[in-house]
Amino acid sequence: MGNTIFARIPPRIDWKLAEYCANKGVTRSETVVRALDEYLDRSSGGSSAYSLAVDLIPAKGAPEIQSANVRDLARKSFLGARTR
Repeated sequence: MGNTIFARIPPRIDWKLAEYCANKGVTRSETVVRALDEYLDRSSGGSSAYSLAVDLIPAKGAPEIQSANVRDLARKSFLGARTR
């Protein structure tokens, strides 16, 4: 995955985090990573293209747009529909 960070959080925030995770069915790590990502995007003036699209990208990729199909996809894209 990535690097590990250890941080101390106040009991009030720990309780709110546990409640949020239980209600939403997400892990504490996932919640903290998303919150930190959003915070850093906002404080730096905006989101990157990757952070905007990360939720749309499947974990194993999309087989219909992988490199094995590139020629077929390009051909369909350039040829388009015939209008005759």
